[in-house]
Amino acid sequence: MKAKAKRTLTSVLPVAKTRAGQCVGCGACCKLPKPCHFLKTDETGRGFCAIYELRPLNCRKYPRTESEWLTADTCGFRFEHLPETNHMPVLRRLPFLTSGTFHLFSLVSWLHTASILKQIKKLLY
Repeated sequence: MKAKAKRTLTSVLPVAKTRAGQCVGCGACCKLPKPCHFLKTDETGRGFCAIYELRPLNCRKYPRTESEWLTADTCGFRFEHLPETNHMPVLRRLPFLTSGTFHLFSLVSWLHTASILKQIKKLLY
């Protein structure tokens, strides 16, 4: 129940840009964490959604992120890994950024140093 509630609440968030592929109708996601009431089977045994056109966002967007992707073995979606980008031009302008990660301590140190320099400048001029 907790996982389903989390998926429902996060369904308003965008789908990861690294997601590719399309639904193959395996029905595996419709059985998470228990079979959906709208999951039906045809005469060949293949699963389908009885309310496909009206299905909720958490069904439409599954898998939204790679961490939510619990059916990788049967799902038609996949997540591609993007190449690392060079953040060096940003690092030269913003010294509190390191490897694309925001470090609060570095930011505070940088701002503190800037404010000290501003005070010294006021005293000198």
